[in-house]
Amino acid sequence: MVTVLMAVYDTPAPLLRQAIESIRRQTFRDFEFLIFDDGSRDPHTLRELERQAAADRRICIQTGAHAGLTRKLNRGLTLAARPLVARQDADDWSDPERLERQVAFLTAHPRLVLCGSNAWTHRHDGRRLWPTRLPETADQIRGAFWRQNPFVHGSTMFRTAAAREAGGYREEFPCGQDYDFFWRLADARGGANLPQPLYHYRFSSGSVSVQRAGEQARAHRAAQILALARQRAVPAEDVKRALVLADRDVKASGELLRAALKQADHRMLAGDTWRAGRVFAELLASHPMSPLAWGKLLRWALFSSLPPARKMCFR
Repeated sequence: MVTVLMAVYDTPAPLLRQAIESIRRQTFRDFEFLIFDDGSRDPHTLRELERQAAADRRICIQTGAHAGLTRKLNRGLTLAARPLVARQDADDWSDPERLERQVAFLTAHPRLVLCGSNAWTHRHDGRRLWPTRLPETADQIRGAFWRQNPFVHGSTMFRTAAAREAGGYREEFPCGQDYDFFWRLADARGGANLPQPLYHYRFSSGSVSVQRAGEQARAHRAAQILALARQRAVPAEDVKRALVLADRDVKASGELLRAALKQADHRMLAGDTWRAGRVFAELLASHPMSPLAWGKLLRWALFSSLPPARKMCFR
């Protein structure tokens, strides 16, 4: 029934082991597990992949030169042999009943093509923070896309045929590719999120959200421009033009500051509190008239000094 799709690039072996074994221990057993190594050089990562593949014949390791997440995911869509694809990120993990619940949901709702779930959030060391509160119905999700991605990428399951018909992930998007991809799927036939937190998302100081926040902001704006073109029934979506317009919009709107502040938020949630504080202070020094920068710094002070108030800071 299911192809589980994961891409790996020098993921630390303990995190990779937790991610893979969370899939191997699923209550739903009828799946193939395609793992794409994106040119990893860490010998511990490579040995862990070999060990896991030897322990479970459902695992198929695909190796190749470093090409980036988007290309590896599209390669996975090409090779997927099952009617459903489930994503799993290499540094997160899934609850044992995740696949079973998502298969049951998509079987019961044949018109929908995409199913995610809420997720527990964690610091980089695995310490639990709080669960997400994502929109759940198709209508709620369509409205939420204009504000943010209403799906946790690694938690999703979608119909293989629908993903291929949509053209897969756009390779013009080196990051933020899931935002654009899921929006196109939801526009076409709808999606939903299960209310239960069936996935575990790990904040990391080395994630795309931290290292490439400005580039991600540009990709998100481009996805919004393309969605607006679909609403207006423009015959062909011009992705390159959308990226050029997005670059202009992001620079003119102050979105780069918001992206940098979001980057610091992710560092703070990952557990890198003091480094996040330095970034907030530097951004405030360069933007002293920004209410948002002041608010973020004050929130950091509350977050770092009063642990019981941390969840309230991010409600």
